[in-house]
Amino acid sequence: MKKRIAAIIPAYNEEKNIGAVLRALKSARELAEIIVVDDGSTDRTADVARKEHVRVVRQENRGKASAMAAGAKNTEADILLFADADLVGLTGEHVTALLEPVIRGDAGMTVGMRDRSIVALWFMEHLLPVIGGERALARDVFLRMVERHASKRFGIETVMNAYCKKHHISVRLVRLPGLSHIIKEVRYGFWIGLRARIRMIGQILRAEISTLFDV
Repeated sequence: MKKRIAAIIPAYNEEKNIGAVLRALKSARELAEIIVVDDGSTDRTADVARKEHVRVVRQENRGKASAMAAGAKNTEADILLFADADLVGLTGEHVTALLEPVIRGDAGMTVGMRDRSIVALWFMEHLLPVIGGERALARDVFLRMVERHASKRFGIETVMNAYCKKHHISVRLVRLPGLSHIIKEVRYGFWIGLRARIRMIGQILRAEISTLFDV
């Protein structure tokens, strides 16, 4: 039986970039459904998404993990593809590369590796924690992952890694050439962006610690 696949895009104040991301997702033949979860945006993120004729779910600002969970609960798809709303250079080929190992059953979860230098990619693949918003996995597995961790915000990716490790779910890293994202220091200005980055790192570190004991 062919598996139904949905893309979930958590978004907060992404009106400038989300349209391009959605158009790229719509070019992917594997996707049956695209859901944008507007996490309390104060700009036109939801309006831009609706103009691309995708489904929009709105909620108060609760963070990335909560938005991802809301998207998963609003679909009956078998497989979920998660993608950040601030991507630059996303293509249908990237989507296919992330989905195929999960569809074939060769991996329980895939994680996209955005464009970086060869040295940086090696460190991320071999030494550093795997952090990345572009992921594919079964919906039922994700719902178990997030069941007690919807408050983790950016730490959700750490939770997903830890859950897979604990439950022996295979993870495949997929290089996505040409894919990058708009960094916080560019989006918000240097100092505001830097503070946002520090908050994000703090959330990830707290999740790293808590998931040692609770996944």
